[in-house]
Amino acid sequence: MFMGWQAVKVERLALNWDQVEEFNPPPNPAKMTDSRFAGYVSKYGDESWELDALEPSVMTDLIRQHVRQHRDPALWSDQEEERENHRFQLQEIIDDLDE
Repeated sequence: MFMGWQAVKVERLALNWDQVEEFNPPPNPAKMTDSRFAGYVSKYGDESWELDALEPSVMTDLIRQHVRQHRDPALWSDQEEERENHRFQLQEIIDDLDE
């Protein structure tokens, strides 16, 4: 059901410095050709880290945790119940076709 347009807020979930320290992904040399190189090196040093160096399960967990902070639990529960009802109805149709 379309509820109308809402403003979208983009939030960075990864990769931040705390996650670099926690998960210790393999470093890469910072790219000297990047226009932000000097500022980056003065703040973080000459190493950089890539998001895809994190285990997929780590990225999945970060996304799940963040989404759970923003979703409406009652609305989520209602939608899960509706989805389960649809599954049940579909299974009944399949069972009827098998007979």
